[in-house]
Amino acid sequence: MKPLIVTGVSTDPYQNLAIEETLLKTSCGRRILYLWQNDRTVVIGRHQDAKAECDIEKMKEDGVTLSKRISGGGAVYHDMGNMNFTFIAPRGIMSIDENFGIISEAVKAFGIDTCRTGNNDLGIASTGAKFSGSAFYQSGPDADAPCFHHGTILCSCDIEKMVKYLTPSSAKLERHGVKSVKARVANLGLEISDVRESIIKVFEERFGKADRAGEEDADAAMVKEARNRLSSHEWLFSI
Repeated sequence: MKPLIVTGVSTDPYQNLAIEETLLKTSCGRRILYLWQNDRTVVIGRHQDAKAECDIEKMKEDGVTLSKRISGGGAVYHDMGNMNFTFIAPRGIMSIDENFGIISEAVKAFGIDTCRTGNNDLGIASTGAKFSGSAFYQSGPDADAPCFHHGTILCSCDIEKMVKYLTPSSAKLERHGVKSVKARVANLGLEISDVRESIIKVFEERFGKADRAGEEDADAAMVKEARNRLSSHEWLFSI
């Protein structure tokens, strides 16, 4: 089966996370690359407490959306200077290292060498600053169970806004040897469209020519159900 590439148009985090979940559930053993963007959003991990991870009042004042994904991991800030990637594949063939290799090779095309800065992060080799964080989700233990690896790529994100809305504990920052969010992350300084096309190019070099689809091709009923659930107060503020 040929791989599939889906390029998102929506910048609504609830819609995008619903599309991602729908692609996972309907993947039927197919390898999928989904590239998408959220406008001014804080996304927290499934097991996080929103009130502990971000400044909800400041977000409300500035019209920043709170969302929660079905994967674990930490809180992240998204805006239109950030691009999100999602690799979907059966558990038996999913390779996190291979996925990181695709991102690294795509970025290296612009003369930027990368490094692993943790189990889930990619950094700029020359500085060690993080430009990409990841999280993972498995739908089951069997080899054919679909799973995903998704993450961020900071190209020209507003780091000042990130600092404003995210409120990580001092213990977490100390584990990473930094005093602030701002000191730990950096932008690549690249155009989103260029990075997107570079990732697609490397993905197809690895896995072959892919079919293309838009977000509108995802099962509409499943997307609607997922969006309603993922945007509910119960989901956002559950722990």
